[in-house]
Amino acid sequence: MRQIALIMFVVLIWATGCATSPRQATVKPPPAISATASVSAEQGPFQPDANLYLCPNATITNALAHDSRNRVLNFNPVVLVDGKVVITPVPVNNACMTSGFGHRSGRDHNGLDLKSSPPGTIYSAAPGIIREAKYSSGFGNYVVIDHGQGVFTRYGHMAHLARGVQSGQKIGFGQPLGVMGQTGNATGIHVHFEILTGNYNTPKRSFGLTPRNPLSFPPYTGQASGS
Repeated sequence: MRQIALIMFVVLIWATGCATSPRQATVKPPPAISATASVSAEQGPFQPDANLYLCPNATITNALAHDSRNRVLNFNPVVLVDGKVVITPVPVNNACMTSGFGHRSGRDHNGLDLKSSPPGTIYSAAPGIIREAKYSSGFGNYVVIDHGQGVFTRYGHMAHLARGVQSGQKIGFGQPLGVMGQTGNATGIHVHFEILTGNYNTPKRSFGLTPRNPLSFPPYTGQASGS
């Protein structure tokens, strides 16, 4: 009995140490998350998590203020980008953040790194048109969505893209894009998520856009210029 109890205790400690973040409540996305988009497309099953957590034991040089449970303070699950487009800044469920937006290891980190165990599905953060769905040496398998009014999102390092995800496709909020992976220049399985603004029709396309901190935008409170 003592041996069994010891084994159960070790398993419990192992499970606790491997957990990325607690399973948590979700919030129902407001209708405006579709109404502010430039396209009309079927909404998917995704509902944003109510909270965001820092990953335990992760060294986050650009960490945000958080409580004793590693819960990020003043997190908003649905935000308004530049008063125009309603969007979710964390397009995955039951994930934790390994890196934030800002200076990291001598260079700028232009998005959020999020991981879960097992690797989770990545969803579209708002409706739009897929502009890029391809592979690059840096982002690996990645997708860029145009949400209209100069607002875009990028999802990088996916293990693979979901069936039918391709350039030119209209996509609704919360539709699956792929699964977290380690493709491209990545040190672990995760998704790199960016919110970008600017003019896409330049020689650099998405790489000519301006990265914005996904956690810097105000919460959506019921009105947007695009609605």
